[in-house]
Amino acid sequence: MALFERSEKYYQFYAQVHFLTCETCLSHHGEISEDPQYKPPLHPDCRCHLLEFPPSQLEHYQEQAERMKLRAQQELLRRKLWKEAVESLNGADPSHAEALFCQAAQVEFYLEEVEQFCAEKKELLEKNPELRARLQKLFIRFYRMKFSLDKYRAMPPKLILAWETQGIERIKELLPS
Repeated sequence: MALFERSEKYYQFYAQVHFLTCETCLSHHGEISEDPQYKPPLHPDCRCHLLEFPPSQLEHYQEQAERMKLRAQQELLRRKLWKEAVESLNGADPSHAEALFCQAAQVEFYLEEVEQFCAEKKELLEKNPELRARLQKLFIRFYRMKFSLDKYRAMPPKLILAWETQGIERIKELLPS
């Protein structure tokens, strides 16, 4: 391309930021290019896509890319904290794990991840009713807190209440006190 010549179109990589999204897809979240090197789907069950936009909107999408990259980094940190919390539950003091779970929940809290956790730690949870009760209380608080995040503000309150009620009941099933 000659000096000062602009591309006719640009592409921005969108990954669905979720606990199941692979690290490769998250690493490309927000990337802007004229000729994308990574074109979704990158793997089976990939839920990523490219958004095409004109050069006139490049500045807007560059600003958006910074927010998207930050969100992906936050999700990666959240995963690390969650994993450390799960691993630290094997110790005698669950308060360290609770603190790590709390830090992770500041970013996002996934009911599906709680289900996965309960399946993986079934034996530990069955043997320790005190831990189960503490985690139930903690996870219910996080699930309620989840719906105060900005991304949920535009949703109808009745829908949020239904999700919250259903999620709390599921946590109670997974971690009976």
